[in-house]
Amino acid sequence: MSEGAPGTVPGPVEEVGVSAGRSGRRRLSLIAMVLLLEIGIFFAGLFTPLSATTRQALASQTGSQFGGVQTGTTSQVILFIFGHNLPIALAEMIPVGGALVFAFSVYSTGIAAQALVAAQGLPAQWGAVILAFPYSLVELSAYAVAVVSGSLVLAAWRGHRLRKEMKTFATEVGAVVAILLVAATMETITVKVSVLLGLALWLPTGIALGTIMVVARKGPK
Repeated sequence: MSEGAPGTVPGPVEEVGVSAGRSGRRRLSLIAMVLLLEIGIFFAGLFTPLSATTRQALASQTGSQFGGVQTGTTSQVILFIFGHNLPIALAEMIPVGGALVFAFSVYSTGIAAQALVAAQGLPAQWGAVILAFPYSLVELSAYAVAVVSGSLVLAAWRGHRLRKEMKTFATEVGAVVAILLVAATMETITVKVSVLLGLALWLPTGIALGTIMVVARKGPK
């Protein structure tokens, strides 16, 4: 029943609004669950037993791969990080196969974090420090959006709703690109400008997340 007109039957426009609101909230719930799963997979990689030789080799490989972060200009670093992360996220949007890319990528990140902190003589758990910076949450959120988007395309195909879902998929491709660009900028600020400033970015990040939650709760029921 419509709240504004008790006893009346909702019209088509109102029903579409209700459906869209519920769909949006389900989507956000899925993204939140995948984000938690993502963190769990990261910790699985972080605490995977590795030999000292393997850790050293991985640390050397990772350091060589990301050496440009330390030597490049601010704009170069942003583009480098963004250019590294975007292909991964786009691959994660591929139905079925994207989920495998997602799991492998996050697990590998956990292993790489373990190797890097071990190279500094620190125990594996210190690798979790990366999650203290807001750019990590923003970047992980982009990957969560990507894999959920790809999975829902498959679900829509099976439910004969592919055309409608593809419009949302196109929008979410743009969202993933934008989120990753913001994350790359935040990470560059942390690495190139100031660690404290990087931590201070939790404020706008928290405001943005709070706004999304409020909007989702006030959507049509």
